[in-house]
Amino acid sequence: MSSPASEDLLPSYALSAQLIADGEPVRCVAANDAPGGGGGAGAGSTELLSGSQGGVVSRIVVASPDAKPGADGGANGDDGRLATDPALEIQPGGDGTRHPHQIAALLSSSAFPAVPAAYATGCKDGNVRIFDGSNHALKSTLGGHGNAATSLSWIPGAAADDAPWLVSGSWDGTAKVWTSGGVGGASWGCACTLGGHENTVSVAGLPPLSSGVRRVATVSAGVAEGNAIRGHTVRIWHLTSSSDGSMIASEMKESVANDHSGPMRDVVYDAETDAIYTCSNDGTVKVRSSIDGSCTATLACPGDRPMLLSLCVVGSGGSQSVVAGAEDGTVIVWDVSSNGGGREPQVISHPGCVWRVSPMPLSSSPDFVTACNDGHLRIFTRHAPRVAPDSVLASFSQAVAEATASRSSGPTPDEIAKLPKWEMNALTRGRSEGQVQVFNKGGKAIAAQWSEASGTWIEVGEVTGQNPNAGTIDGKRYDHVLPIEIDVPGGGVQKLQIGYNNGDNPFVTAQAFIDEHMLDQNYLAQIADYIRQRAGESGPTLGAGGGGGSGGDAGGASSYSAPAPAPTPMEVTPTYDHLPMKGYKAFDAGIDKKGLGKVLAKIRELNGDAPESRKLTSREAGEVLDSLAATLAVTNRYHSSSVSDMELAVIHKMATTWDAKRIFPALDLARMAALHPDAANAGRRGVWEGVLAGALDACAGLGDGIAGEVAVPMLTMRLCANCFRGGGGAAAAAGGMVERILECAEACAPSKNKNVRLSVATTVLNAASFMHSSAPPPSPSSAVKVLDAVGTIVGCGTYEPEPMVRSLVAMGTTLLLPGSCGEMMLTAARERGMGSMAERAASGNGAKAAAVATEISSILSS
Repeated sequence: MSSPASEDLLPSYALSAQLIADGEPVRCVAANDAPGGGGGAGAGSTELLSGSQGGVVSRIVVASPDAKPGADGGANGDDGRLATDPALEIQPGGDGTRHPHQIAALLSSSAFPAVPAAYATGCKDGNVRIFDGSNHALKSTLGGHGNAATSLSWIPGAAADDAPWLVSGSWDGTAKVWTSGGVGGASWGCACTLGGHENTVSVAGLPPLSSGVRRVATVSAGVAEGNAIRGHTVRIWHLTSSSDGSMIASEMKESVANDHSGPMRDVVYDAETDAIYTCSNDGTVKVRSSIDGSCTATLACPGDRPMLLSLCVVGSGGSQSVVAGAEDGTVIVWDVSSNGGGREPQVISHPGCVWRVSPMPLSSSPDFVTACNDGHLRIFTRHAPRVAPDSVLASFSQAVAEATASRSSGPTPDEIAKLPKWEMNALTRGRSEGQVQVFNKGGKAIAAQWSEASGTWIEVGEVTGQNPNAGTIDGKRYDHVLPIEIDVPGGGVQKLQIGYNNGDNPFVTAQAFIDEHMLDQNYLAQIADYIRQRAGESGPTLGAGGGGGSGGDAGGASSYSAPAPAPTPMEVTPTYDHLPMKGYKAFDAGIDKKGLGKVLAKIRELNGDAPESRKLTSREAGEVLDSLAATLAVTNRYHSSSVSDMELAVIHKMATTWDAKRIFPALDLARMAALHPDAANAGRRGVWEGVLAGALDACAGLGDGIAGEVAVPMLTMRLCANCFRGGGGAAAAAGGMVERILECAEACAPSKNKNVRLSVATTVLNAASFMHSSAPPPSPSSAVKVLDAVGTIVGCGTYEPEPMVRSLVAMGTTLLLPGSCGEMMLTAARERGMGSMAERAASGNGAKAAAVATEISSILSS
């Protein structure tokens, strides 16, 4: 069946059909020409297969929108519009085919008519399942991914009758290539694993290079480096099959990193343009060469750029468009055809998050279908005869309007009653100039702004529309309350909420949330990015005109309104329970008046008989040290207190001039100061480089007797550990000296003192964590020293459970370093037999050590 010529197309897309499956949020959809036979299928019908958040596959058969009524009554009226309900089958394969978790990907074999009809699903339980396309029976369950399988694609062969290979991408950082004797067969097996990716992987099969070499593109979501997500990479792989087809050799031929400014969420290949397309959290689509992955063009969303979750290319020639589904409930359509003429992208609002967009079959080109969080599938068209009846268009518009209204209606009486009373506003001090707070004044919600000059709240007006994300957590009201879902072992989901106020630093809010819930530090940039996407960086809108003005007439009719899309839960999924280590351990004992008093007393005692050229002056030993101690002792004021250059200079002087017999209390004081934000700020890197060099020199000066010493080795290691944990200057200094620090740690490892052993293990752990989050990545010569130190620690046979756990986590973290450095560490660890070494080291050291060793073995065997 041919489609109307491109010149007959509407200038923009309109709704063609609005369908519902099992009522759960729809996470994925695939469309193909329906096979003949039952289930309501008829000639020219379209089959939609959808996967829901509840783990259910649904089959919907939609009669051709161009068909005319036949002798059996047909499907359409004379106006070409849908006249009968689509045929719906929920779980067409029977009760035994329900998935145990949400279905994240669905792929039909309809593009390969020479092979039996089949389709594949990717599930959050990590399994890929193959179903018979004719009777929907489950044929194969493919296990092997360590986390959710979220992306699927076929890899075609050179000949028309070549069976395609299946490739799956996962949250576990790998892609797997699966082969069988035929798509519908039961003899599927994993022939190749493509590793080394930066977290979540999306995949797209490419045309073969030759009869013996097939190709695939993979993209990754990236990793946290400081306060940014970096390392998201496009890779082009060449795949060569063994003679019996059971094994595939892979070679990464090309890669392009970091040309998006956020994680990549989807990738597709379009044959007509011979191009790869990627979409990202940064709100852009990039068009790429299918040869080397380089970017040839960028398509940007208009206005505020939402997180793009999926994309597809539809149509051809004069009707080609790129379509992307977004987290904020919009679909963006770029006309990239020869007739596009540079027109602005079309934005189609939906009532909820659009998880997936997919092209309709060639017979319906250039139509596409969307999978929405509200449980609906919607088909969009540019063919006038296929546009939905007015009643369906009105229903869709109403659903969008109601979703918007539910987010912008005023607060309820119950919500108003929970607000702070206006009469008590004098007791509520604002955080910063211009902060907006909502109060209950006489049963009405009024917005007020804080005036720093007058120290009072200035009334702006009644709240006539509510920020859709506003709410309370534990009785505290926030401008934005956003849902976050954490995957937990066993397939469960922990649902949390994060509160954020306009004007706050998203990274500070994210860090507090991580600390409160004891989450992996690796989530910092991801959660902060989510906050910025959902809440924006600007303050709320004041006044009916939507401007961001301040003040306003206290008695006027001003209003406060901040409508925005409803948030869709962010999904945070760890790869391992214990690895990698992204936070830091710190030695913060004794940072109080009593502990500091003891340290200062010892410094003054040793200063008394120090050589005159190295002795502290009476002022340095007296008021300067007292002032420093007074600042360090009040830990709850660290955010606002400061340390002077003179106070740091005293520490530097002792660390760089005192010998090993008297330096240890100075190192203890430096260990405490490294945790003060101002003392260790980025501008003071040079001071900390000198302090660390002095400590490491003192350790080295102990020579072969270092294992029998306690004070200097222990306090040097604790100082190094805290520098990695401390402010930017101290951390940068430690990072620049990481090889020397690790060499010192290895030298101290055979210590006979358990406190030294714990300090050594903690330093090695913090060094590994620092390298894992550093940008640029560490050199292999630095990273391998972690393995050297852990090998020495394990070889001692004297380490207690806690330092042994820290050492093993350091080793596992190093094995997960991104890029080529990580690959080299894996090779080095395998050559040294460190997997079996970790298992031996864990024996007798508790359940956590055993769990970490198991994860290390899993990493090394992947």
